[in-house]
Amino acid sequence: MELRCDAKLHGILRNRTLEVKCDSRFCGHRPGVVVLHTFDLESGELISTERYKTPLLREKEQGT
Repeated sequence: MELRCDAKLHGILRNRTLEVKCDSRFCGHRPGVVVLHTFDLESGELISTERYKTPLLREKEQGT
């Protein structure tokens, strides 16, 4: 299940876990990097933090 408002995705619920995107530089967020935290919903404990490169858009998709 996705948790969304009209403007953005706030998190994803999966099997008693919550996955959220983080924009803190302390967690590794910077231009070109997406940070995802996974939390246990019962304990509130941080299970994992993953960092991914932001995919580059092709020229056609960028409108150039």
